[in-house]
Amino acid sequence: MEISFLIPTRNRPENLKKNLLYLSKLNIQNLHSEVIVLDDCSELSYDSVLLEFENIQYFKNSTPMGISFVRNKLAQYAKGKYLIFLDDDVLISENTSINLIYDLFEKDNTLGLVSFNISAHINKNKSTSRNLFVFKQIPFKKYQLFFNPELENKVNYVSYFIGAAFACRRDIFNNEVIFDELFYWGNEEIDFSYNIIKNNLKILYHPECKADHYPAQSVIQSESQKFNPFILFISNRILTAYKNLPGVYFFSYIFIWTAYYFLISLKTFRMLDWLKGINLGISKSGKSCRKPLSKLGIKYLKNNYGRILF
Repeated sequence: MEISFLIPTRNRPENLKKNLLYLSKLNIQNLHSEVIVLDDCSELSYDSVLLEFENIQYFKNSTPMGISFVRNKLAQYAKGKYLIFLDDDVLISENTSINLIYDLFEKDNTLGLVSFNISAHINKNKSTSRNLFVFKQIPFKKYQLFFNPELENKVNYVSYFIGAAFACRRDIFNNEVIFDELFYWGNEEIDFSYNIIKNNLKILYHPECKADHYPAQSVIQSESQKFNPFILFISNRILTAYKNLPGVYFFSYIFIWTAYYFLISLKTFRMLDWLKGINLGISKSGKSCRKPLSKLGIKYLKNNYGRILF
């Protein structure tokens, strides 16, 4: 088996149906592939979708486990040499060549991951189906694209990826390179990228690997206040720095981001959430293992559009 398409889902059967429809349109030549879906304990039924797409392997968690757990589990189920992860609210372009992705990995055994050229479509007017706002989800900072807009159309080594759509080697999923399940939601891709770089592997952005992202409502359970996004943003920043950044970068990163969220908490009257975020970040760090990037890893970040402080 050469390729496994892996799709996490939760309470989005209609999104998944569209996702699978686009997958079925791909022209894949001389490669064996499979499609695996892992449902993170949905309340909504997927029966009609599974009846329409009979060759789908479908699994379901008995309790919600979060995106990091789901991606790790999908990698365990997969038999393909290379894995293509697609969120359920993503439509892969029929012009994306799966054979190209396969060849990229085959020609370079130091290539750990391929980052997609993703267009996010935000519909601000829920009463119509017309997309009112489209922006790029690609692994470059805004100022880099401002001064060099051609980056979007060039093949480049990069330092991180957007989790909505990406491809990677199956064999990188070991004790060193996995999605850390302490990141219940948010920052898990940055942490995964750091792990790839620590293991002397590279990340490649390829503009011809295209997908359209139609961000659906967050699957974070609103009734669980300890999991509200603001708290998670803060705690995940602290955990990311603790695990991955050496010395001065660690302290600078913590200062910048805790101060940033402190100012937001003052403006939005969420000081209690800010304190909860700090506490959760410290708690998660205590459960984690600190293994900062080496000088070689920092050099890779600096040379390849990396994210060290921002």
